[in-house]
Amino acid sequence: MVALITAGASAQVFRVQGGTSTMLDAQGGSVEFKAPNYDGSFGLGYYNGQVMFGGETRYKYHDYTVLAGDDSVRFDLPTDVFDHSHYFSARGAGITTSDHDRSMYAFAGTTSTWLGTGFFNAATSDSPVAILFYQRKLSDNVRFFSRNILSNRQTLLQGLEWSPEKWAHASVTSGVGSNQKYGAAAFDAETDKLAFKTSYVVTGDMFRRVTVISPMSSEVNKGNVQMLYKPDEHISITTGHENVLEPVTVGAPMQAASIEQISTDVHIQRFYFGTGLFTSRASIGNSRGKNLYVGRRIGRRFDVSTNYFNSHSANGFTTTILSGGVRENFSSRFSLLQLISRTAGQTTYAFGGDYISNRLMLSVNYQNVYLPFRPNNPFEQALALNASFRVSGPLQITAASNVAPDGHLRYSIGASTFLYRTRGLVMKANSPDSFSISKYVIQGLVLDDQGAPVEGAALHIGKQVAYTDSSGHFMLRFSKRGSFPLSLAPEEFMTNGVYQVVSAPTQVNAESEDNATDVQVVVRRVPPPQAKLYNQ
Repeated sequence: MVALITAGASAQVFRVQGGTSTMLDAQGGSVEFKAPNYDGSFGLGYYNGQVMFGGETRYKYHDYTVLAGDDSVRFDLPTDVFDHSHYFSARGAGITTSDHDRSMYAFAGTTSTWLGTGFFNAATSDSPVAILFYQRKLSDNVRFFSRNILSNRQTLLQGLEWSPEKWAHASVTSGVGSNQKYGAAAFDAETDKLAFKTSYVVTGDMFRRVTVISPMSSEVNKGNVQMLYKPDEHISITTGHENVLEPVTVGAPMQAASIEQISTDVHIQRFYFGTGLFTSRASIGNSRGKNLYVGRRIGRRFDVSTNYFNSHSANGFTTTILSGGVRENFSSRFSLLQLISRTAGQTTYAFGGDYISNRLMLSVNYQNVYLPFRPNNPFEQALALNASFRVSGPLQITAASNVAPDGHLRYSIGASTFLYRTRGLVMKANSPDSFSISKYVIQGLVLDDQGAPVEGAALHIGKQVAYTDSSGHFMLRFSKRGSFPLSLAPEEFMTNGVYQVVSAPTQVNAESEDNATDVQVVVRRVPPPQAKLYNQ
């Protein structure tokens, strides 16, 4: 396949990857190619015993990008304060452009059912579709959104976002979604001590904008509110009420659930403790759960903790888990974890840890998740595996585990490498085939709450991912000046321990290298066994 593509293309860099996933019952591979003015990919594999394929290419022409093939269209609304990961998949051709004040995306083709595994993307064509997304800055504080999809079901949604201050945003969205009335209002604010967000969504039972085959996709529904209060640097209190629509298994219909939670987290020097209360209501049953954890860091090397989990279902089922763990940090690159837990009269021993080198990144830990769609036994202690091994040169093998909403542990494994063509790699004056280094950068520093640099922190900036070096610094280059969204992904950190964000900007600006200023991010290390909601 690589030989066939390279014969007809002038791209200089190719990425080849493949693998298998029990999460999606899929196997396959893909080839990605990149050149100065265009890029694309082609994927082929099996899903549930059927051959599936996909491909896409993008060509840059002045201020416009022309695209063809399969595209995952970001379908965000100004009222999406709880989840910004919604995408609409389509197959066809389109054009997009954006600047500081406006953006436009137009596409024509078919809707598609998209399958993404991390090592290949594929899709099947469904119904004819025309898409027009438009966004414009009306003033310094007001932005207009328009999301229009014409197909066998019509979506015509218009929204406004008002930002009276940098830390406060109010928004409304109304119109028709999937041939049903849709309305939403939202407000979010964030200060040094308080982070608050709330929304109310009114929609029909058939509304579903995410067509990705995945048990991870969900929609907020009706009223939702969440608040994080930090009276000082040692204490944080989180409370919230959520209504979600989510499929329990791959391809299953949406099911509704509501969850209430309140939790506390206290850090006093080397001592930490916390509590959590959870209540869930779903069509398959109701449950209540609580957890308590306490721990202490001993010197620079040891971290000792214990956890207590208890749940009651409306059917009379009671589950109790008592666990204790010791983490020994030998260095910033190597730690060991020993865990003992007891439930239902059985005692379980487990071992894990973290190791990072130039060739191998291995993280074997354990997490407790709260599953609202499994009311008889909502707490699940699950393996959290992330591994990456560089075999030789750019050839790399990766593996990861995930917990499905039904509590089953799923695995994915894959491999990737890069291939290069000699043509175009050497910089030549006035050569259209040579690469240029982007002149706009975003750079910064990630520190912990004690002021020490954090190595291996993962930051998502726009569509790129950056990792900090041993001094906590990161840098990404961009082809144009502008503002890009920033978010941290603690589950992707390549360093020992579990971290939560203390402070970080939500938007950062790409500037010329001479004018770029450092973005500062602060994180705090927390004990890994804390319970968490599955869909968070």
